[in-house]
Amino acid sequence: MTAILKVDTIQDTAGNNIINESSDTITIGASGDTIAIPSGATITGSGLGKILQVQINANNTLGQASTNSTTFVDVSGVDVTLTPASTSSKIALWSNFNFDSGGNNQGISARLTYNHSGISQTEVDPNYDDYNMSSTVGGSRITGWYTMMNYLAPSTTNEITFRMQFAASGSYTTYFNRKTLRIMAMEYSSWL
Repeated sequence: MTAILKVDTIQDTAGNNIINESSDTITIGASGDTIAIPSGATITGSGLGKILQVQINANNTLGQASTNSTTFVDVSGVDVTLTPASTSSKIALWSNFNFDSGGNNQGISARLTYNHSGISQTEVDPNYDDYNMSSTVGGSRITGWYTMMNYLAPSTTNEITFRMQFAASGSYTTYFNRKTLRIMAMEYSSWL
């Protein structure tokens, strides 16, 4: 035999609603409480620390981009777009690219940017501005791979465009390989 208990509201001893049918709310604990989840227990549901979507730029045959400007310029043709499901979503970002400093004792800088709702390209993490890929004095021309890992809490449900930018550290020409550039954006919800 199956027993069913139906109620509209359950309150704790202080008179606080724990379950409120009219608002479809279940309150577990209060501010400052510790909620223990036993080892081996499974939490199910939607929107509880779940990956909501992953976007990555497609394979392409685009050639190198180049610049001799010390001002950041766009790397065209390899944008990634993502429309968040919720304003509370977070986005984890990975980017991987190949570069060429263009000469001895030279350097190149790169950064990942985003825009939405009509704002201009804004750097995801300004800390990357403090570093560039460069050879030391007396060093040789360098080529190589570089990986960035970023985090963004955009607080929007408007489409976001992620774009790479790069700059030279001097008046010489540096190169950025668009064919192998990968940008991956992973939206996730957090219940914490």
